[in-house]
Amino acid sequence: MILFGTGGIRGIMREGEFDEKTVAVASKGVAQYMKMNGLKRVLIAYDTRNNSEKFAKVTASVFAGEGMDAYLFGEPVPTPVLSYGVRKLGMDMGVVITASHNPPEYNGYKVYTSNGVQAVPEVTDILTELVQKAWGEPINATEKYNILPHSVIDEYVSEVAKLVNANLKGLRIVYSPLHGTGARFVPDLLRRMGAEVIEVAEQMEHNGNFPTVKTPNPEDDRALELLRKYMEQHNVELGIATDPDADRVGVVYKNVRLTGNQVGVILSKIMIDTYVNSHKKNGMLIKTIVTTDMVRPMCEENGIYLFEVPTGFKFIGDLVERRKDMDFVFGFEESCGYLTGDLARDKDAVLACGLIAKAAKQYDLLEELETLYQKYGYYFERLLNFEFKSVEQAIDVYAKLKEIKDEEVRDIIDYSLGYNGVIPNETLRFEFDSGTIYVRPSGTEPKMKAYVMVRAATREKAVSDLDLLERKIRALVEKIR
Repeated sequence: MILFGTGGIRGIMREGEFDEKTVAVASKGVAQYMKMNGLKRVLIAYDTRNNSEKFAKVTASVFAGEGMDAYLFGEPVPTPVLSYGVRKLGMDMGVVITASHNPPEYNGYKVYTSNGVQAVPEVTDILTELVQKAWGEPINATEKYNILPHSVIDEYVSEVAKLVNANLKGLRIVYSPLHGTGARFVPDLLRRMGAEVIEVAEQMEHNGNFPTVKTPNPEDDRALELLRKYMEQHNVELGIATDPDADRVGVVYKNVRLTGNQVGVILSKIMIDTYVNSHKKNGMLIKTIVTTDMVRPMCEENGIYLFEVPTGFKFIGDLVERRKDMDFVFGFEESCGYLTGDLARDKDAVLACGLIAKAAKQYDLLEELETLYQKYGYYFERLLNFEFKSVEQAIDVYAKLKEIKDEEVRDIIDYSLGYNGVIPNETLRFEFDSGTIYVRPSGTEPKMKAYVMVRAATREKAVSDLDLLERKIRALVEKIR
């Protein structure tokens, strides 16, 4: 089980790993943290996974048993709605039961602070200690918690519609929630703005087994097969799918799946243009270090400050809160997470669906992307996954990569030592003549990720450089594994 990793606690739902006891102990630990800091009010949400509602009620009961004012959403809601609710209702902390886009056997527990940001390491380091200590302590539980009124959900959709501010009349969209929480939110939002929404009927039902998809991850082509079929049947150009807790969104346009980076670039362009037209001069755009650099020249050209943070959207939300002296224009990560505005402080696929639809109403997304490539260069990216026999082997290979001697490697930057103002984190950056490769270990799983990034004057050269660098990093890893 992962204890407060990139996305909170998560594990397989089985006895001794992620079960009611785990959830109760985690809640006891968080309640202890609240008591230490004089906090009282906590909001709990859950997604459509198996056991999520049960785990959420256990969570609420333990908080209530520890003397907290616990509030629980009465139905599954997207993770960003938890962030929104914490901010809107003045909660001291929030918890959401979700394992996001992981396979059906997983579930998880994410903690949020009063600003609506998923708890950052300075908080989770303390929580980890308190949770570990709570394993040996008695747990008090009482069902004296409050169910949140449905009006909070309606207000959220209304405020998102206001923030997107688009007339989508004449736009046709195929949408799938992949059996998740987006089902009651995204169609409502898009229809309020005038779009015609064709729902992927088989995937609209809440079902934690995700029976119609090989994976509930909208970054994966296999999750979008039914979406594509509906698009073809109904002759629709734009298809959108959200993951089970509706914080990530996958996009298919004219039968092309746009990557998280490509969608991020298109939305960045819209948000930058809107900001510049408002004649303000103090805007910032935030991305993770492994996310495309294509927005760099876009920001420079328009006088927008570009900030980079470690992998994990909580660092984007945290930076927005820390830099209130600046205007938050847009934030995104390559793994299909996007945010703007002041409603939530975690990636928001409901909002992103509205922004993507707005972009598709304004122009042909593929033509716009090509225009941007021709102006700024062909920034292409590729994600590689390396799997090992053990966590130890993965960490060992990562450590050896730091010391690698290779004539084609111009420079190695170790972000754990601190670099360019980015919060220190376990990421390596390898500079080559033809591009850059970022490598980061899981730390909790026998895996390592490599993000290959190139920029070239033509599409053909960019693809060729990507292939070259992929072969290079595979050879380097093979040599030392």
